[in-house]
Formats: sequence, C-alpha cells, structure tokens
Amino acid sequence: MSSRGFPPRRKPFSPGRGPLGRPARGARAALAALAAAALLWGAPAAEPAQKATLILNWLPGGAHAPLFYGRDKGFFRKEGLEVKIVGGRGSRDALARMQGGESAFALAEASEIFSHRAGGFDTLGVMVYFERSPNAILTLKRPDIRRLADLAGRRIAAPRASFPRMLFPELRAGARISLTRIRWSNLAPSDLLPALIGGKVDAVASSSLAAHQYRKAAGRRGKELSVFPYAEAGVNPYSLVLVSMDSVLAKDASLARAFVRAAAASLAAAVERPREALETFLKANPTLGRERIGAEWAAALALIYPEEARKGGLGKFREKRLKEMQAMLGRTRKLKFTGDVDDIYTNQFVPAARPRPGKL
Repeated sequence: MSSRGFPPRRKPFSPGRGPLGRPARGARAALAALAAAALLWGAPAAEPAQKATLILNWLPGGAHAPLFYGRDKGFFRKEGLEVKIVGGRGSRDALARMQGGESAFALAEASEIFSHRAGGFDTLGVMVYFERSPNAILTLKRPDIRRLADLAGRRIAAPRASFPRMLFPELRAGARISLTRIRWSNLAPSDLLPALIGGKVDAVASSSLAAHQYRKAAGRRGKELSVFPYAEAGVNPYSLVLVSMDSVLAKDASLARAFVRAAAASLAAAVERPREALETFLKANPTLGRERIGAEWAAALALIYPEEARKGGLGKFREKRLKEMQAMLGRTRKLKFTGDVDDIYTNQFVPAARPRPGKL
C-alpha cells in the first residue's frame, strides 16, 4: 500500500537521560527539585480528555455492543478520549453528517465508501468492523428449499435498490441451476417479514442480523427458519467499517490513532467477554429488549471475528478483497470508482489483535 505520509508513532524524546535511560547527573538534581515542588504544590493536573463523536450506521442495537462496552469500560478513556456515540439513519446519513462536520468518525457500509470516493469526498476506511458480510436469503424451512439453488423459479422479496438484491446475481449456487430465473417482489423492508410468514413469497433477501425476528415469528406459526448466507456462496464483500476522512488524519493523525486503537481494543475485549459486553450495552440502553439485543449481538459476533479472519488479525483490510469488491460494485451497482483502492483505506492505525472468542 502506498504511504499516506503520516509519521510513524515514535517514543517521545526525553531530555537529560543517560545511555541506559537513567537521568544524567545534572538532570538528577533538577528532577529532585521538581519532586520537592510536586510535594509542596501537589501533582500537576491530568490533561483533559479529547472529545470525539462517533455516528452509528443506525440506531443503537446489538451489533454496536463493543463500542458502548469500550466507552463505558474505559478503553477510549485510556487513549485520552471522551467519546460520544450517536445513532444514525443508515450509512449514507452517517457519512453525510460526518462530512458535514458533526463528527470525525462514523460506522458505515464499505460499499458507501466507494460511492463517496467516486463522488469526490475524502472518506477513508480506518478499521474493519464486520469481517463477514451479513447479506443472506431467509426462507421458511421446507423440503423443496434445502439450498440456494432450489430458489430457481421461486418468488423472492426485497426492496428494489437493496444491497442484498443487487448482489444476488453474483451468488454461485452451482452450475446446474441458474438463479436468473428468480421472480422478484418489490417490497418495503417493513413488509418483508409478514410476506414471508404469510406465504406470499418463498424467501426474502435481507440480513442475518434480522434472522431472530423471522425465527421468532416463524416459531409462533410452528415453523422454522432457514438462513443462506451470501458469504457461503462466494459473495462476501466487506460490510461495516469504521470510517474517518483524509482531512481528519492530515490535521490530527494522533486522534485517529487513539480512536482506532481504542475501538480495536473494545472489539477484541467484547469478543473475549461477550456476556460482559452485552450487559454493559443493556445498561447503557435500558429501554431495549434483552432478547432482541442478545440475538443481534450473537449474530454480530459471527460477523466480527469469523474463522477466516483469525489469520490476518482483527480489523485489518485486505487489498485483494477490496479490489474484488470494487469490481463487484462496478457490475452490480454500475459504480464508476476508477481510483486505486489504496485511496479508500488504511491499516496504519490498526494494532495487531487476535482475541480468543469467549462464550455468550
């Protein structure tokens, strides 16, 4: 990856020190005088925490548990930051508000970074949040639909411009069956669940994060739910990522470094202590139901640190995968981003982390 010109983090210069890190003779007298002054006047006051705002891709939910966990358990404070987390109304809303100056950081879909850069904005991915794509086909369990290929000729519901629907033609469901024979029903997001449960459609293109809602509704009818993840059919673009801007990094690279380090530490700790992360989130958001949030957090855990992410480490972008995503977006969304993928991400601030997943 090409260099962005940000200086590497170095140990601060410490004047008056000897060759082994001990104070030189003249400096020792000065330090003694300073120590005496500190006893007389009291220790100097700690520097105030630097304030930073993070705009979420949506209203707070189970997927955001690590960020609240990091805020309330002191991970951001340890890096000298006082973080405010605010809800959003979609990735585009979060990025627009960030570009408008409301925040220096946002959580958004990686596909929207490509769109923003194509539109001339300086949006920049600074850490992967969801390593695995949540896009999935949801259907009621039945003997004639046991795999994705069985959907040929069936009716699937999705909003016309939704990402799961646009990605659908990329799915590899086997050479014998063509998924181009799908019959689509254009429905609003709020109409998908009742259409599936009511038998008006055979399946819906949605997100694995919503599966618990469908599973609960199906259970009330004495039925079960089947989930077919796109990632298991060869379509696994990056999903949620932590985002900032080139202008923020150029102005204060230390802020970006501190924020990403804290976010990565929060993510790693939440993966290792998922129950504690869940309880911390629920305490911060007491009006949200435990059952729904717990199910969302369980689904998010499988997306944050899946098996395939454990070799490369938590939160790292991979250039090859971004190039594949760029080509995919060109085919499915006719996105005309012709720049180098080096322009839309950096791994510079992501620390090496390989947490050991705990039990929820």
